Amino acid sequence: MLKFTKLLAASAAVALFAIPAQAQEAEEPRTTYRVTVIDLEDGADDRWFEIHETYVAPARAATGQSAETVHWVMTNPDVDLIVVSEMHGGMAAFDSHANPHRDAFFAAVRERAGSDDAMEALGEEIDGLVKSATTYFTHTHP
Repeated sequence: MLKFTKLLAASAAVALFAIPAQAQEAEEPRTTYRVTVIDLEDGADDRWFEIHETYVAPARAATGQSAETVHWVMTNPDVDLIVVSEMHGGMAAFDSHANPHRDAFFAAVRERAGSDDAMEALGEEIDGLVKSATTYFTHTHP
């Protein structure tokens, strides 16, 4: 009986330690998002959207990134829009100072703008349209 009890205890311990490993392997991959809450300067709505549609959206498409979702906020005087975008490469994008996806995106924007100077001017214009912005990073929890 003592041998049987030891065998049962050993089997239970193996099963107990094996469950987390099996559960971890079965976990679905997570999707990482960048969520930016933006308060625009007065009257900047149309130009911000024009820049987004002319430069940002095509650059994301050209580099294989999913389209951003822009939510116009209607009832909060402190926030004009929320931009949700999937981060290509997920959380691993935080591990690199030379992120190839980010570099490809800026190269595509530069190509659409026509030059480094034009891209820099565009960046300054966008900065002037935004009164304040806060970015959050989140991911799905399967």
